Amino acid sequence: MKSISLVLGANRATLSGPRSKQHRVRQNARAFAKRLRRAGFGVRKWTNITNKHFAAVARQMQEEGKSDGRIAEIFSAARDLCKAYGNTGISPTNDVFGVKRGTIANADSKAVAPGFVQGAIDKLENERGYEYGPRCAAQIRLQWELGLRREESAKVDLVSDWDRQGRTLHVQYGTKGGRPRTLFNLSDRQQAALQSALPFVSLSDRPGIHNLMPEGMGDKWQEKLSYAARLCGFTKKESGWTLHSNRHERFHTLYVAHTGFQPPNQHESVAAFQQAAHNAAGEEWPRLDAEARDEIEVTAGHSAGRRDVSDAYLGSSQ
Repeated sequence: MKSISLVLGANRATLSGPRSKQHRVRQNARAFAKRLRRAGFGVRKWTNITNKHFAAVARQMQEEGKSDGRIAEIFSAARDLCKAYGNTGISPTNDVFGVKRGTIANADSKAVAPGFVQGAIDKLENERGYEYGPRCAAQIRLQWELGLRREESAKVDLVSDWDRQGRTLHVQYGTKGGRPRTLFNLSDRQQAALQSALPFVSLSDRPGIHNLMPEGMGDKWQEKLSYAARLCGFTKKESGWTLHSNRHERFHTLYVAHTGFQPPNQHESVAAFQQAAHNAAGEEWPRLDAEARDEIEVTAGHSAGRRDVSDAYLGSSQ
């Protein structure tokens, strides 16, 4: 039972981010610990984990036919646990373990129907039985109009980081991997969404806290937002959409605005997409597709050229 201490370490580690994310990290880290034990290693502390242990788990999972995407998911959690305990010696990439970047391309669109999200916002704005309804409506509008992640939309500083004259928004709190980014050329609709959220921010003069989370509530706010989503049917079970579908819709809209044609996941096949794109834009379609993807990848908080990211929102063009 030696490796039980790794499991206990996963349970007790201090992690950041929403509770739902912490839960997934602990769950996957425990799976890593159990696999390590099955591979014959008795290591008991996350501080003693090395690349050798990662390689052993990779071999074991590959022999079982597990996908590279699943291995990467478990490794991401194990890295988080190592970092939580001060162990920074693990390779930041998985290729050294023979694990390739798994595809996360979505063949089917996950973009929410605009009419549905507008209806959900209207319902919450007028929700008399839930005190946080209007505040949640403002946050969902930010996700929809600006493509913000759930945590970003809760934590964006609406006083310090929104330049309404310059039409820019600096997104630096709650970002994935701690990577800040700036959104430029905000449309009138985007500006209006930010304006509608302003009444809910704190009056403090400290930067970083003029956000949509009620004072003193912290990450428990996300539970309030989840309740609001259930109230208006914004769940996978009820409608087939989640709040993350707002981000999919934003990037779908950006793609069509730039290219003039629908992305791949709006078509039955890649061949059907390419034909429709060619019909709409002729020989220029690959250039327009690439430009739109670069813009979306940067807007999403990644680097231009990260086609695995745009594939996840749009489907693959190839």
